[in-house]
Amino acid sequence: MKGGIKSALSPKFYLNKLLELKERSDETAKGLALGVFIGFLPIIGFQVIVAVTIATLTRASKVAAAVGTHVTNPWTTIPILIFDYYVGCFVMGRHACFPKVDLSSFHSLLASGKEILVPMFVGGVLLGSICSVLSYFGIKRLLERKVREVREYAGKVKEQPLAEQE
Repeated sequence: MKGGIKSALSPKFYLNKLLELKERSDETAKGLALGVFIGFLPIIGFQVIVAVTIATLTRASKVAAAVGTHVTNPWTTIPILIFDYYVGCFVMGRHACFPKVDLSSFHSLLASGKEILVPMFVGGVLLGSICSVLSYFGIKRLLERKVREVREYAGKVKEQPLAEQE
């Protein structure tokens, strides 16, 4: 793979994968938005499975849904979960008192019980909703612009005489 692991973890890599999909822009945008939403939920280790399953049921892009879950990755998971928790506490009117929990383990989160998991889900749903709506409209607009550019280019090529195209 050109560029190795570093390029595979970059946002540009994932954006290019979305642009390469042969699906309707609406399907891709729905899939990405779904994946982003699921990515904000504290279901570590199950995000891709959940997103792809729901994408299958809703006829959204499964690939885009899987890509969208990568909003949480090894560098962003812990900060996002902490932010989910604090936002959830704020929304629920609770005092945020973060207990010692290993955030990289779903089992550890479950063991912390509702004290931490409920605010994380509440915050995750709120933040995931906001970010998924933004990602839906952002990627849909980008994909539609790319489709227009390709159609315009194809129209120009079609108009040229064969001798000029070679």
